[in-house]
Amino acid sequence: MQYILEQLEQDHRRMLRMMYLLSKDIHRLTGLDRGTANMDRILEILDYIQVYPEIWHHPTEDVLFKQLLSKKHVNVEAIHLLLNDHPRLEALSSQLSLIYSEFRVAGITPSQRVLQLSRHFCTGQIAHIHAERNIFAAISERFDEQDWQDVGNTLRDKQSSNEDTEQWDYIQRSQNLNRSNALTNTGLH
Repeated sequence: MQYILEQLEQDHRRMLRMMYLLSKDIHRLTGLDRGTANMDRILEILDYIQVYPEIWHHPTEDVLFKQLLSKKHVNVEAIHLLLNDHPRLEALSSQLSLIYSEFRVAGITPSQRVLQLSRHFCTGQIAHIHAERNIFAAISERFDEQDWQDVGNTLRDKQSSNEDTEQWDYIQRSQNLNRSNALTNTGLH
């Protein structure tokens, strides 16, 4: 089941590219970088962060991290910090998405406070991803066949208990994002 870690790591590489693009657009809004910020890309990145990580990526990591907590000699505090980060980062991405949507409709530039919150979000996401990579290394080293079997069973149980409407919404939004010009033109797909 190492393919789960490979998929999560692929997700991380993609999300890091998105965070760097988002950060660049935020710097353009503050005047720290030349050029015009791409508001469509900002909104699509925030939408992607709300769709994919919240539906598949974070729940999968949560299962893996909880399984790792059953092992001896693991950094319990680091694992719990990452687990607690997921809902906080999800709430912040939702908040920023709403804020930027309102700014786009109103045709105004975000305030310095919103830009500061946006920079905090980007650096928090990047730091979170790097911290998770360390935990992935511990998982690779410590999981045996039974651990992977337990993880697989838990993930299948979670998947079968999801409501069909939630899965359908995820599939639709994911397909739309995969066709998005703002993301495909930046080499993310």
